[in-house]
Amino acid sequence: MKNLWLAAIGLSLTAPVAGQEQEGLLLSDVTIVNIEDGTLIANQSVLIEGTQITAVGPNVAASPKVERVDAEGRFLIPGLWDSHVHIFSSATEPDTAFPQYLINGVTGVRDMGALWPIAEQQALKARIEAGEVLGPRLVLSGAWVDARPGSWPGMFLADTPEEARSIVARVADEGWAAVKSYSMLDEPTYLALAEASEEAVLPLVGHIPEQVALRTAIEAGQNGMEHFGRIPMACSTEEQAMLDTLRTAMAAGAPLDQVFGIMASRNRIILESWDEERCRRLLAELAAAKLHVSPTLVVANFYLGNWPSADTPRMRMLPGDVREAWGEPDFRLVAMTDEVRALAQDSIALDRRTFLMAHRAGVPILASTDASFANPYLFHGFSLLDELDLYVEIGLTPREALFTATVAPPRFFSLADQDGSIAPGRRADLVLLDSNPLEGLAVLRRPRAVIAAGDYIDRAELDAMEALLLAQGE
Repeated sequence: MKNLWLAAIGLSLTAPVAGQEQEGLLLSDVTIVNIEDGTLIANQSVLIEGTQITAVGPNVAASPKVERVDAEGRFLIPGLWDSHVHIFSSATEPDTAFPQYLINGVTGVRDMGALWPIAEQQALKARIEAGEVLGPRLVLSGAWVDARPGSWPGMFLADTPEEARSIVARVADEGWAAVKSYSMLDEPTYLALAEASEEAVLPLVGHIPEQVALRTAIEAGQNGMEHFGRIPMACSTEEQAMLDTLRTAMAAGAPLDQVFGIMASRNRIILESWDEERCRRLLAELAAAKLHVSPTLVVANFYLGNWPSADTPRMRMLPGDVREAWGEPDFRLVAMTDEVRALAQDSIALDRRTFLMAHRAGVPILASTDASFANPYLFHGFSLLDELDLYVEIGLTPREALFTATVAPPRFFSLADQDGSIAPGRRADLVLLDSNPLEGLAVLRRPRAVIAAGDYIDRAELDAMEALLLAQGE
């Protein structure tokens, strides 16, 4: 199999071919891990031709020209997905992000908002699909829509239902995978956005706007929600009062610092008024609606100050200017009130308790991190494994945690050639592991090999990728 190497000069990503061209890859003596039901199928062979798996079984015939790898009984799982990232927040971010994803077994990501124009994102995606660039599969869902002036650069802006409908038409024309709602939309504009998205046959994902009740979003048909905090808020008996307070202030033209202060005061109210029975009813509604949740629980480490030291490999792999920027005061931490800091541990504990309830209620979860150069201490690739470890710490089994990163994402994205199974006709995005991940996720930290769209990257090549990242970060 050809093995591609990612290099970058400015905005130009290239991937020269290294090594001899092969006609395919035959993995023999693998133990296939069925993430959906937790079964193991030993002594299997997997034939990969091009980007697809073409045969699976105990005795698979293959051409003599096919490269052969004896897995010696090792464990094969579908490649991991991070369902909420931002890989286009700087001009050269993919140069670092792509190898970081691959060395961690992440073969697919959903980008949720970018500074690159959509045409440039699509061009890079096409180069990955053509085998010109080695990187994770991309789902481009970053058509984020917010009220003026916009929370981040590059957003679509809508203050009226008419503007929302016009934006959805543009999003459809430009070829985005979804429409993303954002925090400051008012309810009429949000509802128009939801209706127009449904008419355009585009999923509506994103934030539940701060003036919109979670049940309203369920009834509007939102398909996916980003981040977890609005679920504990909806479990509060004071949800409506909190919404009304913010709506009144915004209707009166309150300055942003007052608006943010009102939002920050919700933490105490939620802790005091969270109701378990109300929460169970709400979670049952979320599960019935199949509203997929991308929790990004690992983001809490940023607010708690749980940051890796400067000498850890993940920090040393970053470009120097990114490390320098992360060392500067961050506007999100500066905006935290003393009350929010004092309640942070209790608020995070409640989020995690509610998360476990949501999982047990059948709410579909998409493993996600918000990794981006724009979000300090959230790392491409590494943070996805941290997120999965959190799920297990909270109470999920390793299999259940893996399901959120291997099976649930491609099904939610309606990918024709991926559904979290290892079978003929499926895309060859795979990870080969030294031990059974159903017994513990630590083995994910050092995969034996990663297969990205059919390209086999063995342990030596993964080590070389790490070494290059460390060298470039010096």
